[in-house]
Amino acid sequence: MFEDYIVPEQCPACNSADGWKCIGLKKKGFSLGKAAVGGLLLGPVGLLGGTIGKKTLTYYCTNCGYTGEYKTLST
Repeated sequence: MFEDYIVPEQCPACNSADGWKCIGLKKKGFSLGKAAVGGLLLGPVGLLGGTIGKKTLTYYCTNCGYTGEYKTLST
């Protein structure tokens, strides 16, 4: 599931691997802007471009409190 992400194996702030935990996955759904551009460029088929969403993993370090968000490599 997490193979499309580049996530450090340890906290970038304190270099702790023990306290570095994934605390959430956010998904952003339909994008009207992407659908409009796709519709203009490719017609009705381009409207499907609006369904392409973003996924973001949130990591938290229990040692120092650092929080980092990491987005998918693919769009």
